[in-house]
Amino acid sequence: MARHVLSKKDMKIFFEKLRENNLWADFFSNSNIEVEEHKGKKCYSIGGRFIAYEEDRLLPSIDLLNAIKPEISSVTVDNGAVPHILNGAKLFGKGITQIGESIRPGSLVYVKDPTGRFIAVGIATKSTEELKVSREGPAADIIMSPAKNPCTQ
Repeated sequence: MARHVLSKKDMKIFFEKLRENNLWADFFSNSNIEVEEHKGKKCYSIGGRFIAYEEDRLLPSIDLLNAIKPEISSVTVDNGAVPHILNGAKLFGKGITQIGESIRPGSLVYVKDPTGRFIAVGIATKSTEELKVSREGPAADIIMSPAKNPCTQ
């Protein structure tokens, strides 16, 4: 993969995608964003540090989530679920201790450990309402964690 700095035009498009996904932070405006492209997949970084991945949709890195701390679409899991999530296992409803609003099947869900640190990104299989009624079965498929990084695989 060849890495290059985004042009001003492409940076403007990337910034708009970040804003649309509630992932904007002021520190972006003074940064050179680099991108590596390979077979339709894009890995974005600032100063060599991975911040986002894009294939069908824009996915924030765990580092980016911890930098901007979005409150929407997040869940907190108990200590028993943490090692499994870190290894890329599915998120099961029984491990969830707090549920954010606006989660729906197919939407991104950001997973936090009990200390509030983001540890993974998943695609929800259940809505907030469904999880409030029943915690049985899988709640999300983990697509990004320390063990599942699409930019290093």
